Amino acid sequence: MANENWNIETNSELTAEPGSPVALVNAPRTAEQRVADRPAEYGDSVVPPKPTWYKTADGDDTGAGRVEPREIQLFWHSNIGEIQAHSQMPPLPPTPDEGGYNLGSRGLDHIYIAGHRITVTGEGDITVPGGDTDVILTGYWDRTDPVRPQWVRIQPETSYTVTVAAYNHDNVYGPESDPLTVTTPALGYDRQHTTLPPGPVNDLQFGAPLPVITSSGGGPVILRWNKQLNVTKYEVYNNPSRETDVPMDLTRPGLNVGDVKLGEIAQPSGNAQTVTTTTPNFTTPELRLALKVRAVRTDANGTAVGPFSTVLRSQLPPATAAPGKAGAPTLTESPVVGGQVKLTLVPPSIGPANGAPTYYAVYDGTRKVATVYAPLGTAPHVTLAYKPSQAYSFTVVAGNSLGTGTASTALTGTTPAS
Repeated sequence: MANENWNIETNSELTAEPGSPVALVNAPRTAEQRVADRPAEYGDSVVPPKPTWYKTADGDDTGAGRVEPREIQLFWHSNIGEIQAHSQMPPLPPTPDEGGYNLGSRGLDHIYIAGHRITVTGEGDITVPGGDTDVILTGYWDRTDPVRPQWVRIQPETSYTVTVAAYNHDNVYGPESDPLTVTTPALGYDRQHTTLPPGPVNDLQFGAPLPVITSSGGGPVILRWNKQLNVTKYEVYNNPSRETDVPMDLTRPGLNVGDVKLGEIAQPSGNAQTVTTTTPNFTTPELRLALKVRAVRTDANGTAVGPFSTVLRSQLPPATAAPGKAGAPTLTESPVVGGQVKLTLVPPSIGPANGAPTYYAVYDGTRKVATVYAPLGTAPHVTLAYKPSQAYSFTVVAGNSLGTGTASTALTGTTPAS
């Protein structure tokens, strides 16, 4: 092409618009012409877009967070720089085709936004300066009289329809969001219903000395703790396991394996600041205790269970001397291995008439061949060394501080010859 090069060897003005074919003669536009070609809104501040409410996984508007009798918490999107729903743009992980909403942003949410105006039920509004996209609404300005607007507080058991619109630094408002209707609950509903009831954290303690178990009956444990607010009742549990780190019970949420519910106590009325309860009777001396208490609240909104207190660990003391002599034990078997005779004892029953044995005396005929001590209320195994072909007739008596009881039935036999 003959004219494919620009004339760069002279200082003459160009005769064509840069970038246009040289063969065409298009005079460059002047600066005045370029300004005249600008649209009418050129240079105006950007109008904020229409805000949108947070949505559920099903796509329903859910701009209201915590709703209380006199408070409404609202959440919305500014729609500037926010991530589109179902976006799979790195570095975000892919989202499902349905039910996923990317509610976050990448730091661009509040460009061109100087604040928001919340309009309430078409009667009034409240202005929230800054780029925040949430607010706790406690009231609004009723502008029926523009000269003297009145502050109106959010009321219980009332439906409110709200919209939100953003404005820029030139005080130009963008379009309003879709309306969102929220109904406040009754006055009896308050923040306690959005949280778990408190637990008696560190003040659980014994209200009296631990009971001493005797053969005639058991004894209860008295517990006390400080009264908690907004509680319906308390649940008392024990775990007699010898382990200090008991795993969770997967079949009973919130409980550990081996937890035993001892009872419940209603929230005391009046001005009492301390809760006291008495457990059912314990009947096993030296039983390990791992006691804990949790609070429960039940109302029109359902039942909520609080955390457990710190576990109160202890052990019941040994039993006292029995009120009566021990009953007759039982010999259940007499296996003989070589010259070793092994006796298995079953302890006597313990009741109002028979005390717990503290020792056992073993007789062969009328001759005492062994005295064995065992934990209170239990019985040991007894092993005796006998010669081959030696006859025996064993009986056992149980004794305590009041003497010995009735002898067991005799167990007779002869050791093997070899």
